[in-house]
Amino acid sequence: MTTVAPIAGHEWDAAAAILTGANPHDPLTGEEFRHQMHEQRDWGYGWTVLVARDGAEVLGVAAYHQNPGAFHPHRYGLDLAVAPHAQGRGVGGALWQALHADLRGRGAESARLLAREDHPVAPGFLTRRGFVGDRRYFMSTLSVPDFDAAPYAALEDRVQSRGVRIRTLADLRAADTPDLVGRLHALMSDVRQDVPRAEPATPLSRQVFEDGVLGDPGLLPDTYLIAEVGGDWIGQTVCFRSGASPDLLTGLTGVTRSWRGQGVATALKLAAIRAARTLGAPTIRTDNASDNAPMLAINDRLGFVRDPASVSYMIRLW
Repeated sequence: MTTVAPIAGHEWDAAAAILTGANPHDPLTGEEFRHQMHEQRDWGYGWTVLVARDGAEVLGVAAYHQNPGAFHPHRYGLDLAVAPHAQGRGVGGALWQALHADLRGRGAESARLLAREDHPVAPGFLTRRGFVGDRRYFMSTLSVPDFDAAPYAALEDRVQSRGVRIRTLADLRAADTPDLVGRLHALMSDVRQDVPRAEPATPLSRQVFEDGVLGDPGLLPDTYLIAEVGGDWIGQTVCFRSGASPDLLTGLTGVTRSWRGQGVATALKLAAIRAARTLGAPTIRTDNASDNAPMLAINDRLGFVRDPASVSYMIRLW
């Protein structure tokens, strides 16, 4: 008999494995999943994780959380996944029914869930329950060992000739850079303003930046890269690595408005690829909204290969 209840302390690994199986491009360990959810509590945001069980076996997982970078007190992001051998047995429906009741009890206005458009079950499952797809996103993958940087030598020379220097977080820490955290926070706050997203951007607090970015256990200081000109910071990119995979996942790549279109973002990406090679990462993954044409064009030129699109499905709850 399948039952649905809040996750128990010993079930984080099983829940993370199910989520990773459903989203192999975004792997995570049980400890990483637990850490992410508990951060929500520490920041004062709402969250819950439910699991479906048959006896002691975890068959599926459903969760909701609030997005600190696109915060609305009554809007939530969702995760929902069922183990392959348990699909078609009503597990997903039972999880959604419980999650839906919990969200309505919190006064939630709407919720969003990403699902691959080529998934054999998810689009139909969501549509039947009142979700509507709108925005599309692409996860793109680059094979690090196969990448050839030679065609970009002229671009890098041109960027360097304009005085642009790329520095790592590790270097900045070693140099005892004054107000390092404050400057990094200010740069990220600046360059993220124009990133296309499903919900309007809201300011990222200093605490969320320190805990969720600089304090992320998967952050790699040699792949947190800053583009600098004459002491001014004009761009950034950052990569993370889950304990569940040797691959790297790109976080935010962005450039200040006055420096866009001058090769800085590409130069940052090239530096990140070199760092990934040094770290022995086989693959870099990155995701972009389908209407983020400039960044998609950069990734396409560099040889990132797009997966089928993921669709952001939204449901209104009242």
